[in-house]
Amino acid sequence: MNQPRILLCGATGMLGAGIARKLNERGVPFRALVRPSTDPGELSGLAAEIARGDIRDPASLALAMEGIETVVSTVNAIGRVLGGERGLTIHDVDDVGYANLITAAEAAGAGRFVYVSMLDDLAHADTPFTDAKLRTEERLRASRLREVIVRSDEFREIWLGPDGGFDLEHGKVTIYGRGMAQHRLVATDDVAEAVVRVALAPDPPRIVDLAGPDAMSVEEAVDAFELALGHSLATRHIPRLLMRVGKTAARGMKPGIASIMGMALAGDVVDTTVGPEGFRALGIEPQPVRPYIAHVAAGA
Repeated sequence: MNQPRILLCGATGMLGAGIARKLNERGVPFRALVRPSTDPGELSGLAAEIARGDIRDPASLALAMEGIETVVSTVNAIGRVLGGERGLTIHDVDDVGYANLITAAEAAGAGRFVYVSMLDDLAHADTPFTDAKLRTEERLRASRLREVIVRSDEFREIWLGPDGGFDLEHGKVTIYGRGMAQHRLVATDDVAEAVVRVALAPDPPRIVDLAGPDAMSVEEAVDAFELALGHSLATRHIPRLLMRVGKTAARGMKPGIASIMGMALAGDVVDTTVGPEGFRALGIEPQPVRPYIAHVAAGA
């Protein structure tokens, strides 16, 4: 097999795993950066090589970068922080960790860095997580690397699931704020395909904004679920005032909670301002959300 020219970071996560599968399907060899304590799982059969390392440990990145031309990274700490993993912070991973990764890529002579970020609509939510995202984008623009920043709307698999407040098993939905803002939820598989295409393209754009084909509010999503399920769901709203207090109070001690509250606040009042053009420019027809809701409801 040819020497891998792509280093994939974050391949054990939902989006990263999708990217890994698509690279493998294309016959593109890649090296996956996996933390020393993490089981690579299916990556063992997908990646040409597994490099043990951590973006928080600069010394571990030099070997992982050897011979690499393109870095693709979906790494973030927020899910693991909210899941209770100890010894991990958003600052260490999403801020300092990415600074380490960019420095290592430059030192190794890599040419391209594909970074998964978020749409501007949420990126300025003034939270530890979104602030780290913006700083990483700035570092990439100031680096010698050709940055490709992939900015997507919210993932439907997360925001229409338990983590987003949709507890279909118990027939309950928690709505953060008013739930009236219009968003264009994206499919993880579509974003994975977009990332692979810009990673392999000869001259990709520096910024790729990705949003789904249909706009929908949380309230409309609840209506769609009720129609598909054939029964009503119990809904409760978390008041915006309570969210603002939580965001401010948690910022120092629980930056993960502060970030979720802050992004929910921003997302509750700001409609997604871009459409599906970013996907279509890459030759991808993004999946609509209503058939996905019907599919989830059928299995609930």
